[in-house]
Amino acid sequence: MAAMVASAQVVIDHRWANTDAQSLIGLPMGSHKTVVDKQGNLKWSQWSLKRKPLDTPIGFSSQMDGDLAIQAFAGAEPFTMKSQELYRGRYPFVESTLANGNLALDELAFAVDPEAQAGTIPNATSGAKGLDVVRLTLTNNGSQAAEVTLKLSGRERNLPGHVVNRTLENGAGEDVAMVTEMDGAAIRSEDDGLTLALQVALPAHGTRTLSVEVPYEWPAARNAELSQSDSETLLRQAVAQWDGLWARATKIDFPQRELSDFYSSSLAYVLILTEYDARGDLWTLDGPAVYRQYWGRGEYFQARALEAGGWLQPARESVEHAFHIIQDDGEWDGPPTSGWPAWDNAGGNVAAAWDYYLFTRDKQWLVAAYPFMLRASEWIRDHREESTLEGVSGVPEGARPIRRMIPSHCKPEPDPALQTGEKPYWYGLLPWSYGDSGLPEGHSFSHNFLAAYAERVTEEAARALGHANDATWLAKEYDAYTAAVHKSVRRAVTLEKETPAYLPAMPTYPEGAYSQTFLAVYPTQLYAPEDPLVTGLIARMEREEKQGLPTNVAWAGPAGVWAGESMNMAETYLLRGEQQKAVDMLVAALNHSYTTKVWKEEILVDVSLPRACDTPHSKRSNQEGTGDMPEAWANANLVLFLRDMLVNEREGTLHLLAGLPSDWVPVGKAVTVEDAPVTTGGTVSVRAEHVTAKRWKIAMDPHGARRAIVLHVPLESGQQVHAVRVDGRPVIASAEPALTVTRPSVVEVDVE
Repeated sequence: MAAMVASAQVVIDHRWANTDAQSLIGLPMGSHKTVVDKQGNLKWSQWSLKRKPLDTPIGFSSQMDGDLAIQAFAGAEPFTMKSQELYRGRYPFVESTLANGNLALDELAFAVDPEAQAGTIPNATSGAKGLDVVRLTLTNNGSQAAEVTLKLSGRERNLPGHVVNRTLENGAGEDVAMVTEMDGAAIRSEDDGLTLALQVALPAHGTRTLSVEVPYEWPAARNAELSQSDSETLLRQAVAQWDGLWARATKIDFPQRELSDFYSSSLAYVLILTEYDARGDLWTLDGPAVYRQYWGRGEYFQARALEAGGWLQPARESVEHAFHIIQDDGEWDGPPTSGWPAWDNAGGNVAAAWDYYLFTRDKQWLVAAYPFMLRASEWIRDHREESTLEGVSGVPEGARPIRRMIPSHCKPEPDPALQTGEKPYWYGLLPWSYGDSGLPEGHSFSHNFLAAYAERVTEEAARALGHANDATWLAKEYDAYTAAVHKSVRRAVTLEKETPAYLPAMPTYPEGAYSQTFLAVYPTQLYAPEDPLVTGLIARMEREEKQGLPTNVAWAGPAGVWAGESMNMAETYLLRGEQQKAVDMLVAALNHSYTTKVWKEEILVDVSLPRACDTPHSKRSNQEGTGDMPEAWANANLVLFLRDMLVNEREGTLHLLAGLPSDWVPVGKAVTVEDAPVTTGGTVSVRAEHVTAKRWKIAMDPHGARRAIVLHVPLESGQQVHAVRVDGRPVIASAEPALTVTRPSVVEVDVE
């Protein structure tokens, strides 16, 4: 691993952020998502879920047919961007700082629903009068008076905005932008009425504040109905709305504020990247533009992040949306607007439904969800037969399996010659399908790992509901399916050209991108974290990493990294007890984020190396990204990884502080988790205080639930547990850092 030493102050300097970064503002669960580019301009798409036809191709929403350009000039000289960050480090508002000599411009862009109550979870009809606000604060730090010109231009529905008094309106009479606070500025129309120019006189050492509002799809004739509050009031409302939502969520506080801010803002981004469709279903989205779509495999991690974060209602709604897109025979592919044969979506949807039940223990809800889980598992069982007929002699023409249509191709799956009577390498797996993540179309193992997991958790649901007959056949089917997977993997390993042997991504493509191969460990547990093939996969990953992260994880192949996915992969390090490697990968991922705490999907780091697929979006320069931004998986995986460092479930047992480095909590400081939902039932709180260099005081509260808890004491290298007191009473302790506690306790631990 690259040298990324964990310390009390994790160094987060965004040194490897993509150069083509963009940021996002928006309302939680809202239809309007506004991209803020690196110049501080606002861009949005008309094509929300309520407008996109179901056969819309991926990327359609990246047509930014709404735009507000904001340009500042001192004379003819433009201001230049100096920095962008989140407001107060955590609110999902973008603060851009620009300068021109002694002149400075602070541009704060945020979304607000003036009618929303603080702390309320929005619904499908809320946000009708929502708007974006841009507060523009000009400061003259010089000793001479100066003048600044702010130029606004833009479009809505791809119709240009025309100057009408203090407003830009398109030809259809809709607002593009409204100047609501002038602070003495003079307005003029330029460029044949397409530019609204604001002339601002700044005295020496003086400040002027102006405000621009962008109502969401609003007719100018109804502007009087909009909120008349000033920008400061609207900002207070927006802050209060997020404070109220965070107050209802799981609280995680690290001594280093920036880590806590990353957690809070990532929760916010996951919630912003949800959206209601025309029928009132809530979708979890992978991004605001290119990936304004729904994937079941992403649903698992995004819904789980919402659940772990304490926002159970939107998680439930997003899972219930999946119930409405399953086909009548149980096929659950995706994304639904494209219908790609991507079988990992079935596993993601089933697993998300089961996770919601585990977090809530709502058996009545499980009764309603179970038929969808069962139907998907039946489809998986039935359609595995297709792969048993591929390439087999004697199968009549009409009974031969098809290869389903997919909209794009990476490369063909290798099909090695077989000995007489030898079965295909993918015998017993699911049918030929879309590859994704840089893999050829064919029979990727990740699709099968998640599909098998679907059968396993459906069996658990059957047992919970007393469906004994279903549980019996599901158990037999799971055993048969996993046996087929393990056999295929063993055969695939014989084709590998590197040592040690490693868990492959596809049966006949040993060099395949391996990011989602780690699904075999987390969450499916098809392979143990310490399995030799997993150890070999990690060795391969570590040999190929750059900038502290694995390469060859998706489309970019050896040329790129995927920070968001790396945090998912790092979960395997946590399960292996390799805490330092997990922390190193986390810190490297944080340093691939942009300064507004968002990530691109992949980032190219060495374009001299080959790509996994010859696709247009992989033809970029070093440190440029592919995919969408923000990428919801990345922020969801950060929420889950930080949470799992402190609270995680392993085989039905709750583990606390298993991933917490001792030096992340300096002496005299504490890390806290409050009201964290857990899949073992209920919630848990924990506070770990580093009292002295050799003493920890750890308070745990499982909130009345009866369960054993494994407490992992954060130790420095070479330290051992010396003495343990539970509620003030000494107990026998071993030198190992893991202690089992059976009741709510305050545990004091001395180390040496």
